[in-house]
Amino acid sequence: MSLTAVEAARSLAQALEETLHAIPDGSRGDAERALRRLQDVVLPRLEDADAPVLVVVGGSTGSGKSTLVNSLLGRNVSRAGAVRPTTRRPVLVCSPKAREWFMSDRVLPRLAKSEGTGGDSLDAITIAVEETLWPAVGIVDAPDIDSVEDGNRRLAAELLDGADLWVFVTTAARYADAVAWKHLEEAASRGLRVAIVLNRVPAGATQEIREDLAALARRRGLGEVAIYTVEEQPLSDSRLPTEAIAPIGSYLEEIGRDSEERAAIVRRSLSGAVASSLEETTRALEAARQRNHEFEAAAGDIEQLVASYAREVSSSSSDDVLRGEVSARIAEVLGSWDMSKTVSRMFSGLSSRVMGALRGQAAPDVQVQRDLTGGLAQRLADQYHRAWGDSLRRARIVVDTSSFDELLDVDTAAQRARTVAQEWTREVTQIIRGQAESSRVSGRMLAGGINVVTVSLMVTAFTMTGGLTGVEVGIAGASAALSQTILEAYFGERTVRSLAEQARAALERLAGESLSDVVAPVSARLDRASDKVLIDKLAAAAESAREVLA
Repeated sequence: MSLTAVEAARSLAQALEETLHAIPDGSRGDAERALRRLQDVVLPRLEDADAPVLVVVGGSTGSGKSTLVNSLLGRNVSRAGAVRPTTRRPVLVCSPKAREWFMSDRVLPRLAKSEGTGGDSLDAITIAVEETLWPAVGIVDAPDIDSVEDGNRRLAAELLDGADLWVFVTTAARYADAVAWKHLEEAASRGLRVAIVLNRVPAGATQEIREDLAALARRRGLGEVAIYTVEEQPLSDSRLPTEAIAPIGSYLEEIGRDSEERAAIVRRSLSGAVASSLEETTRALEAARQRNHEFEAAAGDIEQLVASYAREVSSSSSDDVLRGEVSARIAEVLGSWDMSKTVSRMFSGLSSRVMGALRGQAAPDVQVQRDLTGGLAQRLADQYHRAWGDSLRRARIVVDTSSFDELLDVDTAAQRARTVAQEWTREVTQIIRGQAESSRVSGRMLAGGINVVTVSLMVTAFTMTGGLTGVEVGIAGASAALSQTILEAYFGERTVRSLAEQARAALERLAGESLSDVVAPVSARLDRASDKVLIDKLAAAAESAREVLA
């Protein structure tokens, strides 16, 4: 079922609001402007196309905006004076018939509305009812667009953004100012109806200045814009003579009385607001997608780091795993092993373990297993520290990591590494037991030498990777050869490589899981899966709005 215009606009506004946090700071302004325009202009107009038009009288400092508004109404409703900036709290003047509409939240909803003076608050607007004002028209006297006060400039921009018609007031001396034309060009890009009032024109210079202004308007994309001139002349009670502003009054009165003309103005402003909202949404979407891609890339890089470090653990014999004294002790234990005497060794080994325990010493096969496990734990701990530092450096490119410690806690990392190394030792033992059952190797024969066989498979898992070169071959070569000989004696040559691959795969899996756990806090900071869902939802809402509203 196709969406109505109101539904499409409301869906887009909702999607924008939900996705604001996922849009980078530099582009969030686009999204906020689009959202504000949808909520403040597009939706109210779609819901009530016959509503009164909003005429905003804006312009530069000291151009005579308040004087013009007071002169058009025939009484002073807006403050004017010599001290700049003059206009603070804006004043909206409307007919009694339009009062309810302009007092509602459907017009300038971000401004509190009240009748009376109300002070100088910049987050409020005064509603003044004028009995003689043209029907279905509201006129706002806006703050200066070039005010020295940021609050005045922001409020002026917000009022102009909500306008159906902009009456731009300037003077003969300042009509070429850059700030003014920036706003005029924006109005032109939105298709907004604009009328220019050229105030304080020296006598005799009207035609020349008017032609120059008209040419400038055409060059800036405004086309044949309505231009009204007011010559320099004395004021009466802070107002211009009636005859001086009669053409401007007639122009606004025609709009107020002609429903077709108002409808044309509303259609034009609505079309421009929709186009601007969609354009801003598109820019915000592109920025959000790019940002999300950067997060995904960073997270992917960290995943690759983890995988790489896990492979290094499972394929390397360096860093105390098979070096020096450890490798020598392994070779000594394995070299003295006599498989034919496994059963008797089972009982004598038990006796030696009891005596060793009494003396505070571990049996040789137990000790070399501990040595291997300890060396592996050290290797794992080193990888944890590397992974943590590298993940922080990668994540720092796209997200604030200042809340994280630069270094891992040494004791915590060491404990985690010991746990993983011990778990791998247990899994290696289970691999051996499983293979023994399937190969029908005597349980009694294996039982007496389970530690030796476990050590043999651990050594073989490291050395069959092809990672040993140079000095390492000399260090670990003897233990590697003995390990393979023992395993082949139990299980046969063809089975040994499979067992080694199983053991190495188990180590890589355990290392990878623990490394992922180590960097998990950083990875969590990079997880933008929920943002991607919202971005996709916004893209779909924007496409629907474009089809329905554009």
